[in-house]
Amino acid sequence: ALVVFGTIALASVQAKPFDGTEHGIADYMDKLNMEYLQKHITNFLVGLAAMIIFLVFDYSIFKTFAMWAYIGIIGLLMLLFIFGKVRGGAQGWFVFDTLERAIQPGELSKIALIVMLSKYVSAAMDRDGRLLKFKDVMIALGITFVPFMLIVLQPDYGTAIVLLVIMVVTFFVAQIKWIYIILAAVGAGVGLPLMSAASDDAKYHVGQSQMAIGSGRLTGKGFFGEQTLAQLRYVPARHTDFIFSGITEAVGFIGSTILIIVFFALLFRWMYIAIKARDNFGTCLVTGVSAMLAAHIFENIGMTMGIMPVTGIPLPFISYGGSNMLTNMIGVGIVLNVYMRRPMKRKRKHDKIRENG
Repeated sequence: ALVVFGTIALASVQAKPFDGTEHGIADYMDKLNMEYLQKHITNFLVGLAAMIIFLVFDYSIFKTFAMWAYIGIIGLLMLLFIFGKVRGGAQGWFVFDTLERAIQPGELSKIALIVMLSKYVSAAMDRDGRLLKFKDVMIALGITFVPFMLIVLQPDYGTAIVLLVIMVVTFFVAQIKWIYIILAAVGAGVGLPLMSAASDDAKYHVGQSQMAIGSGRLTGKGFFGEQTLAQLRYVPARHTDFIFSGITEAVGFIGSTILIIVFFALLFRWMYIAIKARDNFGTCLVTGVSAMLAAHIFENIGMTMGIMPVTGIPLPFISYGGSNMLTNMIGVGIVLNVYMRRPMKRKRKHDKIRENG
């Protein structure tokens, strides 16, 4: 549902401005940017295929490939400094001009980190009941620190922050000692202001975004409305990082609130799945994916409203972007995998009837 909604929103904000002279479907179709729509749908289909692959095999097999996936991603992140292209101020892309495609290893590093952290942390939980030993905490920090620093050096602070959120939430589920959480909070309090210094361009983007959000008022102007600020190109990155601005302009306060509620419903459902997982590894996997999604939602929507720093974070399932769509759909596959293999509860009444013949 979110992908369908995002496709409609993308078609609206990327269209040429409607002026009221359109009378038939052909007139509307002429103003749509079909190139972006086709690529967006292709991105979803590729992500859907990846999702199916990640849910077919029992998720315990992820432990076998966790280290190889982690090393592979680290290698790709390092190669970016040699072969990577700059987009949005960060050298974080491999661009394939002949295919008119690009891939962002930083996005895929989230999945690699989730699986690797889940493998290590769940092993400590199985052994000690929780993430208890200082050595285990330090190793888990090191697992996060390597991709974190490689991404900070691009620099892509938004993705780096998401990696930290994944680690912190995984630690919380592993019942880490509170002293470690306090130290992490102090470190974040010192480091985050250094990442959030707003440039003049960022301030301009936020100002235009706030204008579009405000113009939507209570009920919005409607998708494919006439002369919207998004269609008139007042909103920068209207199809990627700032698509929430165009959405709110179209559906207003009420519609955007419903969208946020849908996101929260999805997150609560995933937290339920994490609780019902058959083992600690499954719980950590779903927790990591949920943390990734929550970080993107909170940062993206907050960024468009000016209450969070501009860090180039897309809105999951809605913003245009192949790497992010692929990462999100793999995350869905992992969550479904864990849910499909949860322990099934037997109905006591039914069992008693069978036992009594």
